[in-house]
Amino acid sequence: MKIRNLLLTLVLALSLGLAGCDFGQVEQGRCVAFDANTKAVTVVLDVKHDQRNPEYTGGVATYILPSDPAEIGPLPVPGGRVMFDLNKSTVTIYNPDTKGLEVLNVEFTDKQMNIKPTHPMVAGKKFPIIDEANKTITEYSRRLQALVTFKVPEDKLHLPPQTWEAGDEVRFYYKENAKHQALRFMNITRTNIFKK
Repeated sequence: MKIRNLLLTLVLALSLGLAGCDFGQVEQGRCVAFDANTKAVTVVLDVKHDQRNPEYTGGVATYILPSDPAEIGPLPVPGGRVMFDLNKSTVTIYNPDTKGLEVLNVEFTDKQMNIKPTHPMVAGKKFPIIDEANKTITEYSRRLQALVTFKVPEDKLHLPPQTWEAGDEVRFYYKENAKHQALRFMNITRTNIFKK
C-alpha cells in the first residue's frame, strides 16, 4: 500500500511539474524572403507540416533566427514560387509588394513527370528558363518531380527569375511568449537527417 501511495504521489508531482512547463511550438513553411543583416526569415506557413503534401494556408509570417549560432542550420534560400497545382493549372507566388500570395492562372504547355533530380534533363541545369519569344517559363519542382513549361499572363513574364523558383522549406521552434523569435531553426530542404 505504501509503494502504491508513493507511486501515485510521484505521478502527481510529475504531472504538476510538466503542467507548468512551456514546451514551445513549431512552425514550418516555404521561405519567400531572407534578410541576412536582420536575420529575418519570411515564410508562407504550411498548416499540415508535411513537406510532401503541404497546405500553404497558414498565412505569411516573419521569424528572427536564433541568437545562438549552434541552433541555426543551413541558411535559407528564398524563392517566390510557393507551389504548382498541375490539376488546376495555377502557380501560387509570393508578391513582395503586397506581402501576400497571388494565384496565377497559367497554361502548362509541357509536363514531364517522374523526373528525379539526377535525371539528365534537370541535373546541373539552371532554372527557371525564361523564353520571352514564346512567352513561356520552364521550371523544375523537386517535390512533384516534375519538369514543366508554362505560359503566364504577359504582365508577369518580366518578373525577376527568383519569382518562379521555390524557396527552401524551413522549420522554426519558438516559445509562445516570444513567437517571432526562433529558438531553433532547421532548413529542411538542405538538411539530410539521415546523414551520419
